[in-house]
Amino acid sequence: MDDNVCLAEFEKLARQLGVEIRYTAGGPSGLCTLKGERVLFLDKTLDRRDKIDVFVREFKTLDLEGFFVVPLIRRLLGLDNESAEW
Repeated sequence: MDDNVCLAEFEKLARQLGVEIRYTAGGPSGLCTLKGERVLFLDKTLDRRDKIDVFVREFKTLDLEGFFVVPLIRRLLGLDNESAEW
């Protein structure tokens, strides 16, 4: 799967989970809670693979039970028996 498609799938999953994504110009990237809402800060200067790595790192901490996760994203998050390599 193309990196752009992978990012789009992560963004789609974020919307389903109620996670707001804020693209920033520099600074750390990661998931936090602001005023009771989950927000993922993502440095827009990162390359696509690094952005995907941030999504993977942060989404591994979320409860995804009951949400549809496409197979590639499931593998990246280690949610199935296949390798998490991509």
